Amino acid sequence: MKSGKISMILWMLGCLMLTGMTACSGSDDEPSMPDDGVKLRRLTITQTDGAAARQMVTRATLEEGDGLLTASWTAGDKLTYCNLSRTNPNYEPYSGQLTAASTAATSQFTDDVYCSQGDYLAVVYPATTFKTNDSYTISLSGQDGTLSGLATNYHYVYGMAQVTAVTNETADASMGKMKSLLTVCKFSFKDKSTNQAIPISELKISYNSNDSNNGTYPQEATVAVSYLTAPVNVHAKGVASSQQLTINANGLTEVYVALLPTAAKCKYNFTVSNSSGTYTGTAKATLTEGEFVVATGLKLTKQ
Repeated sequence: MKSGKISMILWMLGCLMLTGMTACSGSDDEPSMPDDGVKLRRLTITQTDGAAARQMVTRATLEEGDGLLTASWTAGDKLTYCNLSRTNPNYEPYSGQLTAASTAATSQFTDDVYCSQGDYLAVVYPATTFKTNDSYTISLSGQDGTLSGLATNYHYVYGMAQVTAVTNETADASMGKMKSLLTVCKFSFKDKSTNQAIPISELKISYNSNDSNNGTYPQEATVAVSYLTAPVNVHAKGVASSQQLTINANGLTEVYVALLPTAAKCKYNFTVSNSSGTYTGTAKATLTEGEFVVATGLKLTKQ
């Protein structure tokens, strides 16, 4: 009797196991559900700002006309994304490159991105390296005075995109206007005694102040970012330096330089060197983030 009961129990367990396996097998025709966890997806970011943005210095290619800079993307421009909403298991940022899809004032950006729905992504140009997902560093040193060189290497812009939809393999995100972090300045100089234009082989710029910054200029700046901080409140903060900012301009008579914005009017030292000698002078200015400042014909004294 006892043996019969055991056989019956084993038979019933076997039936339950078979039933469970059949229920879990599923049908190949059933749709697969998207994985909502963070993973590598093909992301497309669409900018939402309109044609009015053409007047803003917020893109990768710069052209001057009528005292203004107009800006646009060039297809293939490389940007960097960083996921502000999360880090990977090693507490390192999810970060990588994006590519501009169009040659236009606004563009879509696409590439393979680690993200999930609802994530906020920092989008920055030129391409850079994020060591954490709460700040990155930009460089001001090495400028050559050309507008094309500035646009490619020093026209730092920042934006924030939000992932609005995901599937297993793809993701979509939207992004408003990007903002310039620096001020673009156009300089030219004249000999104070002759009023002749001064060719610029080398230009040195520094602060003229009563504090520890006197005679120096930051070579780099830190940009603090967060998904809680709107782009309008993201700014570049100069890192103290013991050097002047040096522009090797190869004899140009007009140079374009990216400088840090200022909270108030500052006094600057200018030193221009060429085969004829060295010229020095000062000038005051308030530099506003994202503006184009034309400061031509500044008078310098030959030493």
